[in-house]
Amino acid sequence: MTVKTSKQDNNPQMHVDLMFPSRYLKAADFEGKPVALTISEVIRDKVQMATGQKAEKFIIRFNETDKELILNKTNAKAVAKILHEPKAVNWPGARIVLKPTTCEAFGEIVDCIRVDMREVGKPA
Repeated sequence: MTVKTSKQDNNPQMHVDLMFPSRYLKAADFEGKPVALTISEVIRDKVQMATGQKAEKFIIRFNETDKELILNKTNAKAVAKILHEPKAVNWPGARIVLKPTTCEAFGEIVDCIRVDMREVGKPA
């Protein structure tokens, strides 16, 4: 059996997760590569969950993109650890590296975003 390929196969916009734009970062946005980003602010906002309900979540905004990262406990603790700063109010100006990976959620292995634990930290 021969499988035909086309130019579309390598088009990142053909990824199902990128067909439906969102204001929030998704693992597919990274195209398999880690990305260094500078935190511009950390806010608390209501986010529409997959269930349709709204929940208050902490969100990181970045200088380099309009897309935001909804903080989960794992990523919040990772940012605090890598920056040696437990108070999110002090995170703006710091650089972190985000990377696409997989993790277990609700009994399934899913695409997710994690903080790369290599030190980047505050600009000089």
